[in-house]
Amino acid sequence: MSDEESSQGDDTGGMFTTDAILNDEVEATMSDAANAALLQARKRAKLSSKRSTKSGRSSSSSSRTRPVVKLMVTSVSRSYSEPWRRKPQRESSGTGFLISWGEDTQQPIRVITNAHVVRNATTVRARASFGPHVVSCQVEWLSLPLDLALLRITEGDWNDFCKGWSFDVANGDGNNNAAAAVMKSVTDPASNGNNNVTKLLTLSTGLPKLDENVTCVGFPQGGTQISVTRGVVSRIDVDSQYVLRIQIDAAINPGNSGGPVFDEQGQVVGIASSHLRGAGNIGYIIPSKIVSNFLQMCKDNDEVKVEDRFSGLGALVVQEESIEDSKHVPGIPNLAILGSQTLESKALRHNLGLDELDILGGVRIVGSLNNNNNDSFHTGDRLDGDDVLLSINGIPIGMDGTIQLSETRPDERINFRSLVTCQRVGSKVTLDVLRKKERKELSVSLNMSRFLVPQYDDFDAIPLYVVVGGCVFTPLSLPLVSEKKSNKSTSFSRYYRDQRSGNEQMIVLSKVLNDEVNVGYHGWKNLVLKSVNGFEPKNIQELVDVIVRKMEGEMMNFRCTVVGEQDADYVICMSEQEVIHSENRVLQRHMIASWCSMEAISKELRDEVEKNEPSETKRRNAYHTMKDMRHVLERV
Repeated sequence: MSDEESSQGDDTGGMFTTDAILNDEVEATMSDAANAALLQARKRAKLSSKRSTKSGRSSSSSSRTRPVVKLMVTSVSRSYSEPWRRKPQRESSGTGFLISWGEDTQQPIRVITNAHVVRNATTVRARASFGPHVVSCQVEWLSLPLDLALLRITEGDWNDFCKGWSFDVANGDGNNNAAAAVMKSVTDPASNGNNNVTKLLTLSTGLPKLDENVTCVGFPQGGTQISVTRGVVSRIDVDSQYVLRIQIDAAINPGNSGGPVFDEQGQVVGIASSHLRGAGNIGYIIPSKIVSNFLQMCKDNDEVKVEDRFSGLGALVVQEESIEDSKHVPGIPNLAILGSQTLESKALRHNLGLDELDILGGVRIVGSLNNNNNDSFHTGDRLDGDDVLLSINGIPIGMDGTIQLSETRPDERINFRSLVTCQRVGSKVTLDVLRKKERKELSVSLNMSRFLVPQYDDFDAIPLYVVVGGCVFTPLSLPLVSEKKSNKSTSFSRYYRDQRSGNEQMIVLSKVLNDEVNVGYHGWKNLVLKSVNGFEPKNIQELVDVIVRKMEGEMMNFRCTVVGEQDADYVICMSEQEVIHSENRVLQRHMIASWCSMEAISKELRDEVEKNEPSETKRRNAYHTMKDMRHVLERV
């Protein structure tokens, strides 16, 4: 959909124009029901107009748009299909808005936006909506699963920011208490009538109602100035991760991401996040409830550990050049279950004993995560397969797997997992469970989702690779799959929701770099690695360890399988001497600096190389090829 087509998708404006040109003859031919509907629509339009007039739309619009900023971002992303290089520099834009941050006595204001706006950013510049004021920002906190980011004004631009946005820092005390000065200029009653003073935005504490009017503010493509679109709340639902989201029909286009969405009282009910491609005016916003949860985690300095992010491989997976890395809050919590089954079948309900206890709701747990290798997933109670989950924190679950949206909105229902995803990792929930026809109350600690197939670049996934005889092996991840640029559903999708119990990864043959050494395997790709000369590596670090320390014999045999054909082996067999002889040729031809990524080398292996090779220069050179690394490890 082009930008011009999107900009014409304002349903509200079209409705009012149509009403204005209706003549009496057309109205006379309409049915009574149609006339009643038309009159009702006109009343609602007049009521909305009166509300806007009473609140002072001109001044209200100024106070709403002044804290909104345009974010101009330069980013450099990493390539997953060719993990030894980075993609070309890219420039993009988005939207953000100012919020109060009293926890910082020096800079008590932050900018909040979407994580996808500033992901992999090298520079972020914020431009005012009302004048030529531009300041630099740093990404302070990120939540890629929730798609939220918190930005901090750089120290060098803080004074320019206060002047440009009319924050009075001259009233601070002798200790240069910027927080007191800025907050005084924001909250001073004498400045209420001054449109030149920036008022920070506040988040709504509740969910908007269906059909409630909302206003979306941002900097979408198709122009350079701030844009305002209006619509209504169409639906309250969950996304693919079961996180709460709100659907609106106000136009949300590229560039709107990160901008505030206001209710009729001028409070922020959500942050514009995405739109449905190929559909007319179906946009999604992140509710203020989720935003508040994210901000509270940032205030509590709730940073997720590196070991919990990158498949348990530890700090080695952190890019060495990332000196000022952004901090990440924990991901989305879960109940550590493999799935749930609705109980609309009368026979199944009878078999589980629900009829005997006169229980009308509940869902069956189809299985729990196997934690034999990682007991840290849960401490205390846990759900088991064949349990019937009846309620969470006293909120009953229907037989269709839904719950009431709230006590005041009983007619609106939503997936029961939204009760879990709106919590923080580490929180405890009380579960009412029917286990073997006996009711039990469990207290379960929520843990972070640890996906077998990493979901987000730089959160739980980074490009890792091993090149052997031109065969490129890499862990399977969603960023890798997305770079295939295919609209067809992939066979790997069956693994996307699986959780890992330890540091296991799915190693796949990503591609084959054609050479004489691998004739017969040209064009092979997307195969799952099963074993190497009889060894079954469970992650990329074990694969490197097997290749440099455990290979025996004249041949290197890589046994692979196609998803869905686990019993069918596809063998890549190459002479070990030919692989070593062709190594430099293959790497130089494709401008690959090293035969494997540094993060694919385990700490134990690095320590052994360092022990055998004291010279740092020679040690670095040894990492470049499999041959040299083997030579160092073979020293006595």
